[in-house]
Amino acid sequence: MPTSLSRRRLVVAAGALTVGLAGCTGGDGDATPTATPTSTTARTDPAPVPAEASCAVCNMVPANFPDYNAQLTVEAGDRVFFCSSGCFGAYYVDPGHFEPSHEGTTFAGLWVHDHETKELIDARSAWFVRETNADRVDDPMQRNPLPFADRADAEAYVAGYDDLSEADILRLDDFDTDLATFYRGRFFE
Repeated sequence: MPTSLSRRRLVVAAGALTVGLAGCTGGDGDATPTATPTSTTARTDPAPVPAEASCAVCNMVPANFPDYNAQLTVEAGDRVFFCSSGCFGAYYVDPGHFEPSHEGTTFAGLWVHDHETKELIDARSAWFVRETNADRVDDPMQRNPLPFADRADAEAYVAGYDDLSEADILRLDDFDTDLATFYRGRFFE
């Protein structure tokens, strides 16, 4: 009988250890990296891009493009990731095309990477250059609007090219269907 009692103790101890360790993982069991944030701060601040996240427009992996990726959050709390400012712009213009539940949504936070510094900046205060020459920029998807934190940097960029002018410097509110389809037309077909 000592063997049965020892086995029983071992089984009970193993079960208790399993339950104890399961409780140590914390959280509510929702490990999805794009889970709905639970606080206002989570919606209004950028977050690290999960390695397994896919671009909401082209399905590339945004984490593979740390100097170019972008993200946004909607008031409902969803966080959406993009490989580039071009995919970000397409989604911004027509979110319902890519995610029907985001049709008519209000955005809580919008972030892109500055073309010069590679820092994540608020897209609502950014200046974008309507770059049309894919050969001038080595970034994902080849053709993207170029975000700048400062207008002076955008002006300096366009001054370097004869085919660009200050008319090519835009704000996020200037993004429209024509611009979105110029950069990501094949995803609107």
